Amino acid sequence: MHLPPGPRAPAAWQTVGWTVRPAAFLRRVHERFGDPATIRTLWTDEPMVLFSHPDAVREVFRLDPAIAPAGQSWEFLRPFAGSHSILVLDGEEHLRERRLIQTPFHGERMRGFAPTVAELARRELATWSGRVVALERMKRLTLDTILRVVFGARSEQELADLREAVHGTLDSVRSMPRMLAMSLVQRDLGPRSPWGRFRLAVERFDALLFDVVARRRAEASGDSMLALLLDQRDEDGNPPTDRHVRDQLVALLAAGHDTSAASLAWGFERLARHPAVHARLRDGDPAYLDAVVKEVLRVRPALTIAPRRLLEPVRIAGRTLPAGIHVAACLWLALRREDLWPQAAAFRPERWLEGAQPDPMSWIPFGGGARRCAGAPFAQMEMREVLRAAADLSIRPVRPEPERARRSALVVTPHRGGELLVG
Repeated sequence: MHLPPGPRAPAAWQTVGWTVRPAAFLRRVHERFGDPATIRTLWTDEPMVLFSHPDAVREVFRLDPAIAPAGQSWEFLRPFAGSHSILVLDGEEHLRERRLIQTPFHGERMRGFAPTVAELARRELATWSGRVVALERMKRLTLDTILRVVFGARSEQELADLREAVHGTLDSVRSMPRMLAMSLVQRDLGPRSPWGRFRLAVERFDALLFDVVARRRAEASGDSMLALLLDQRDEDGNPPTDRHVRDQLVALLAAGHDTSAASLAWGFERLARHPAVHARLRDGDPAYLDAVVKEVLRVRPALTIAPRRLLEPVRIAGRTLPAGIHVAACLWLALRREDLWPQAAAFRPERWLEGAQPDPMSWIPFGGGARRCAGAPFAQMEMREVLRAAADLSIRPVRPEPERARRSALVVTPHRGGELLVG
């Protein structure tokens, strides 16, 4: 079977482009080869076909997980994420975990977390003065938000211990090459070897997590997401095991820390270069605030693809594709197609308040289908509260030119971290 056209450069060169300049790489591929297109990188053992048209994206998201499992594309995360993680499971197991983990993210329960998020945002922004790198500050804020809202951390000592353990472990998984290499060669050659250091970091992290879980179990009640997860029961009425809860917490941490920090850093980078948008936020219009959040996620998505590996041949967009390759809804391209988004490169929150709403399969910053990010409602709420708190800040960019996109592990961030001058 013939694959769609794509770059003929060696996989190593395409990997460099995909890593160093992901937005420019995808734009060039789309401009030259159209949709769909085939790329080859060192991250996958076989070629990957990218789709960005809404009809094709819909077909990708509807693929039977028995034929096109998404979890296999993230298998290298299993040593950290755990065997119960929603990130690496497929089919019925994935749906069962998804139903459990979604509980805190809807209705009054999630809205109840907003005041805590807003207070943490106000405290953080009150410390901003002079030159600020938004990405580093947002990493700290989103981590503290997770530790308080998700893990239920209360004391400063508990926060400090968890913060140190999380940093030590996440530093091991933020490097894609290192994680891929370690997942293939899981050999413990002592505490100084890469795998040995990784395992020790995970063991220290797990010990703290299990201690937190034990303390929350002993409490009569709680207002954290962890307390809600502990209240869950399976179809036989059994509570989740500590290991099960641990894997759910790690999934929430992995999905909600770096991605949310990247999205918020992009938000500040965009607002600093669009003072009229920033000024309008001060009016306090919730519809406009929501439009700003959606437009940040559209024009600068934190993730680029939602991949699946084909175990059998499938037909997508009129093309029959062979087993063994990977297919992906290309989030970055879908969100920036000129035929779907007039003036696609422009940052225009007003587009969300004008006329008809876009095709749901063209606004997919959180993926789609059964694997759409379960924490998407919380991520959007967090962005609203932080940008609402930032409305009265005086910010401007350090340099006039927009920041380029760069890859940091799985997420796409501003290449200078969203540099701002505050005050």
